[in-house]
Amino acid sequence: MNNGREKTDWLRQAYLFYTQLSAGSLLVLPSIMLPIYFKTTAYVLESYLFFLEFFGMLIGSLLLSGASDKMGRRPSLVISIILYSIGSFMPELNHSIYFLITSMVIMGIGIGANVPIVNAMMNELAGTSVRGIVMSIGNAIFNLGFIIIPIFLILGAARFVFLYGLIQLISILPIIWIPETSELKKEEGGFKKLYSGNYLKKTIIVSLATFFVFFSVYGIIDWFPTLLNRGLIEVPAIFQKDYILIANFGAFAGAALMAPFIERLGRRLLGVLTDLAGGFVEVLVGLISGKEILLIAALIFSSILFMEGALAIVTIISSELYDLKMRGKGLGNSLAWGRIGGMISPLLLGIMLEGLKSPTLPFLAISISSLGAMVCFLMLPETRIKTKYN
Repeated sequence: MNNGREKTDWLRQAYLFYTQLSAGSLLVLPSIMLPIYFKTTAYVLESYLFFLEFFGMLIGSLLLSGASDKMGRRPSLVISIILYSIGSFMPELNHSIYFLITSMVIMGIGIGANVPIVNAMMNELAGTSVRGIVMSIGNAIFNLGFIIIPIFLILGAARFVFLYGLIQLISILPIIWIPETSELKKEEGGFKKLYSGNYLKKTIIVSLATFFVFFSVYGIIDWFPTLLNRGLIEVPAIFQKDYILIANFGAFAGAALMAPFIERLGRRLLGVLTDLAGGFVEVLVGLISGKEILLIAALIFSSILFMEGALAIVTIISSELYDLKMRGKGLGNSLAWGRIGGMISPLLLGIMLEGLKSPTLPFLAISISSLGAMVCFLMLPETRIKTKYN
C-alpha cells in the first residue's frame, strides 16, 4: 500500500531505529537478571522468564499495536517506551521472584507493542523506493540490540543495564518532532475485520508465514542451550559461553544483508530464497555429528542469518499488505502469531529431545518449518511498488 511519499526523512528514521535498538537490547534482560539477583543461571527458570516476556509481547502486539490505528502511532509509541523502560527497571526496586515475573510481562508488553508500531511508522515515513531498505535496517538494528547486553557483561557493568532501561524514558521527548502517520479514525470491526472479506486470505497466509519463521528462529536459538541442560552434548566451555553471541551476530547480519536486495529482488522472491537456504542449512545441521563443533557453529550462524533475513522480510510484507487504517492491526496480528511460534518452538524442541534423545533431529523439524514459511511466501502477493529508482 503506497504511503504517497517519495522522500525519506532519515533523521526521523534514525530516531525510530534507536527505539528499536533499545527495545532489542532490553529483550535479552532475563539472561542477566538471574545471576545478579538470584545467584543462579538455571536454564529452566531463565526459559520461564523468556516465556513470560514473550507472553507480554503477544499482548502488546495485539492490543497496543492494534489501538495505534485509531489512537495514533505517537501516543502508542510513548506508552510502549514507558512500559518497557519501567518494566526493565522494576527488578532493581524489589528482588523477589514475583516482582521479577511481573516486570517481565510489563516489559514484554512494551517491547511487543513497540516493534509493530515502529515498523508501521518506518513504513509510513519512508519513500516508496527505499521503504524495504529502511525497514530492513530497522530490523537489523533491533537485532543489534541483542549484542549490547553481553557487552555490558564483558565490561563488568551488568547493573548499568537497569539504569540504561530507565533512561530510555528520555527518548520519549523527540516524539513531539515525529509527525502522526495514522488516520486517527475509528475502524469498525477491529481485529475481526482481518479475518473477513478481502483481508481474510492474506491475513491467514502472512500469519502462518510469520509463525513458521519465528518457530525456526527461536528453535535455532534455543536448540543448543536445551542440549546442554539435558546433558545430551559435550562441547568446549568457550563454545557454551559464546553460542548465543554467535547466534545474535547471525541475527543482525541476516536482517542487514536484506537491505541491498529487498528493493531489487522484491519481497516475495527474497523471502522464498532465504527460507529455502535456511531450510537446507538446517537439514545439514541435523545430519552432521554433534562432535563437529566448529562446523555446527558455522551452520548455526548461517541458518540464523537466513531465517532472521526471512523474519525481516515477513515484517516488511505485513506492513505493506494492509492499508493505513488497518496497518497497526495487521502488523500486530502477524507478529502475535510469530510470538506464538517463538513460544511453542522451544517447548516442542524440549519434548522431542526428551523423548527421542537425539541432539540433531529437532533441526529437521526446524527445517520443515522454514520450508513451510517458503510455501507461504510463494502464496503471498509481491508488495514492492516499482518506481524509477528501484
